[in-house]
Amino acid sequence: MKGIVIKFLASSVVLILLFIAVNNFLCSPSGFAPEIVGVKKSEIIEFNNKEIKLSIIVSAKNKNDFNINVEDMFVYIVNNTDTIGNAERKEKFSIESRGTADIDFSSMLITDKILKLLSEGIDTLNLKLIGNATANLGFISLPVDIDVMFKVMVKEQLAGAIERDTKDSKIIEVKSAGLKKLSLGESVVDVEFVIMNPYGIEFSVKEYPSTIFINGKESGSGNITGEIQVKKTGTGSAGIVSYKLSNSKTLTSLFNSLFSRKLEYETVGNLLINILGYDIQFPYRMKGVLIKI
Repeated sequence: MKGIVIKFLASSVVLILLFIAVNNFLCSPSGFAPEIVGVKKSEIIEFNNKEIKLSIIVSAKNKNDFNINVEDMFVYIVNNTDTIGNAERKEKFSIESRGTADIDFSSMLITDKILKLLSEGIDTLNLKLIGNATANLGFISLPVDIDVMFKVMVKEQLAGAIERDTKDSKIIEVKSAGLKKLSLGESVVDVEFVIMNPYGIEFSVKEYPSTIFINGKESGSGNITGEIQVKKTGTGSAGIVSYKLSNSKTLTSLFNSLFSRKLEYETVGNLLINILGYDIQFPYRMKGVLIKI
């Protein structure tokens, strides 16, 4: 009889605990949903006159003892009360029990709205992600609220995007390079190039103070012959970097090379571009073969 009573009491305790757990879940199921802790990283990938594409990585935390699948993330990107873009990820991802996960998703900002903010002299945008996702617990789906702040270092990240495009030959295309003048008094090398505009936004190339190396030897210094204005549309804007050679260092080797092997050149300097009201400067190199006179 005593054993039956103990079993009954034990069963009752289990049922009570189960009832409490189910009741708590039904009253507040959001407690089982994962938490979007914050934005781990945001980076400008590319931009044009219509939109600025961002890569955003958020950190999500699962406080449960079981894995959770999350999908259909969609958020608005808000500056104060103004919606200036959005971001989404439809693909499913899993967060392990008692674990965290970094989730990346594509996003865009409206260029015109960003230009308006930048015109006020802002280098860093303080933005907010507001939206939701769906968490699948296996037996039920729950909404996941998203409301987190993040920063976009506009000038710094634009510089990074433009530097990548320049190194990938999306902006500058070298047409030719040659010895335009060779004498005991003065020798000159001109590098001719075209500036292309992949952005649909007006910008200018202000200067390129640089050093030229010929067949591996430092040979002189130069700059672009004038600031280059690049229009929104068109086939490209022509430019020239002109180098005065140091005859005391290079003239003998140049004369010897003219009748033997080819003249290989490399320029090393800092390219200065003005875009969206910012002066952006970064290291840049050009290399190729000089056309002999």
